[in-house]
Amino acid sequence: MEYRNNDPGAVQYGNFINYYEFNNAEQRLKLLPRDVWLETENIPSAEPYLVLDVGCNAGDLTQLFYKFLNECVGVPRNRKIQILGIDIDEDLVQRAQIGNECAPNVSYTRLDIMDATAFEEVNEYLRQYNRHSFDVVCCFSITMWIHLNHSDHGLQQFLQKLSGIGDLLVVEPQPWKCYQTAVRRMKRAGDEFPLFSELVWRSNVEECVQKFLEKELGRKKVFECLPTRWQRRICFYR
Repeated sequence: MEYRNNDPGAVQYGNFINYYEFNNAEQRLKLLPRDVWLETENIPSAEPYLVLDVGCNAGDLTQLFYKFLNECVGVPRNRKIQILGIDIDEDLVQRAQIGNECAPNVSYTRLDIMDATAFEEVNEYLRQYNRHSFDVVCCFSITMWIHLNHSDHGLQQFLQKLSGIGDLLVVEPQPWKCYQTAVRRMKRAGDEFPLFSELVWRSNVEECVQKFLEKELGRKKVFECLPTRWQRRICFYR
């Protein structure tokens, strides 16, 4: 867990140690719809419903999401829910593993999604089920951290990579004011995001993400939740 000047909010990758104390997992889950998770009724019931949760933090939301999907898809459609939660922070992943009440249906691993070699672990997970894609790929409030650390091109690569392995993509992009807060906290702690000044996707970053997914990656927005208490929109793309 790396944060600067004893400020747990001054983190490079959004790896907040107390994230769920100020961003309640139950409240976010209440905003999710129950009828968008399946595109067709013709999927064999014996095939597991695979989910990738990118940036799972300590796993609080991941485990609640498993129970939620089990109610929406698992029991009604006789589908076994399997979730792989990944995060860049080893300490957070360890906490998720220790507190995992849903094993073996939910598993966690430390992984940098932007590292090509590490990403092979995700593909290996799919191969275990003889699959090429997940039914759902979720990235709740992590696009900003990819953006700040990997530039516009890096965020585009990230979205393209997830689109390539997910049938339904759930994205909760942070608005520009969150970028400004993250940069300000790092600056107070004597550090910075070196690529921040180079970003072209700026004040309209949420719109840029949507246009890229729709126009460049051929995705269609099928649902948008009411804004969270942080005024973020959870968007669903097929």
